Amino acid sequence: MKLFRSLLLTSVLLGVRVAAGELVLREGDASHSLTVTRAGGGPALVTQNAPPDARPSVHPAKSPAGAEGLFWGFPGLNGRDYLRNADGKHWRRAATASLLPRGEEVRWSTTYDLLDAQGDRVLTETQTWSVRESGRRLLLDVEWNGQAHVDVTVAAGDRGGFTLGRAGEGFSAANAARQRDARADRQRAVWLDVSTRAPDGTGNVHLAILDHPRNPGYPAAWRVDAQGGTGPVRALQGEWKIARGQRAVFRHQLVIYDGALDDVTIDEAWKAFSGERLDFALWVLAREEGRRAATLGAEEAVARMTVADGLEVKLAAAEPMITQAMAFCWDHRGRMWVAENRDYENRKAGFSGSGDSRIVILEDTDGDGKFDTRKVFLEGIPFPSAIAVGFD
Repeated sequence: MKLFRSLLLTSVLLGVRVAAGELVLREGDASHSLTVTRAGGGPALVTQNAPPDARPSVHPAKSPAGAEGLFWGFPGLNGRDYLRNADGKHWRRAATASLLPRGEEVRWSTTYDLLDAQGDRVLTETQTWSVRESGRRLLLDVEWNGQAHVDVTVAAGDRGGFTLGRAGEGFSAANAARQRDARADRQRAVWLDVSTRAPDGTGNVHLAILDHPRNPGYPAAWRVDAQGGTGPVRALQGEWKIARGQRAVFRHQLVIYDGALDDVTIDEAWKAFSGERLDFALWVLAREEGRRAATLGAEEAVARMTVADGLEVKLAAAEPMITQAMAFCWDHRGRMWVAENRDYENRKAGFSGSGDSRIVILEDTDGDGKFDTRKVFLEGIPFPSAIAVGFD
């Protein structure tokens, strides 16, 4: 079940390198599948297997081995495992629909009921997919719409949701913060790029999964596991609920391309998909993480630091001697001048606008490496953001 090697990569290598043209969506009644090809023929670009009594899955090429591909599943939904159990006791197809069967873009949907132990509906999910080509890239958009028939709780955990099944050789992952492989696991990011070695060994093929600002739990926390499944996992942030009669909607875009990691292009694709600026999204994420982070005392912070051999860290100054330090500089006497920006962010309210920012001077009078005197040079200044000593 080597998804990329037997399915995804073959599809991309045969498909995306050829000039884009008209696409055709074909439904196979006997095979219970929906397949996207070019109008002129050639290999399948995307196939969704949609059996009447098993979980649906999407492959960028039809799989004779039946590998998992891309699928949705939740291991702890109302105490029932819809991830590992893909049979008719858990899943039942309600409908398929060909929404746009021919053109530069094709679109379709599948609707499935998730069943409880008595065979009653717990939740109805509708997956709406679209496929189009953009130069050397294949773009897949997917919307997952889950309507709850009872109160639904998805348990906290490290799996579940939109999942990319087992990958092939040379697996590697990188996220929007440029964290790679194990460092990207369980981290929150607006996109994750997964790559593996091409079947002919000539290079790599990539599948980037983009998150959307309207998704619950955005930015997503990601599971990065070549064998156990990779994808955005809402449950990594804790349990989440859908009230009876309500819906949850998740949107993602997949960008498939070959060659080296093209993070700049993925950034641009994400901005086009989300309608947001990447720097703003990263700032929001950093602020949220800062608000959740544990507050360390000064001595504890020093104790946790790691430094290169031969270097040592000493605590020179801490609260309340200085607060909200934004910038500092040194004068010819070895004193440190500090700009205290007390108008800046706090963890709860954002910008405080307190109006009592100031410049203070710290001095180590006995040379032990710790400041022991503090003088206020100037106070009541607005939002100081930099400081330099000059003009005597």
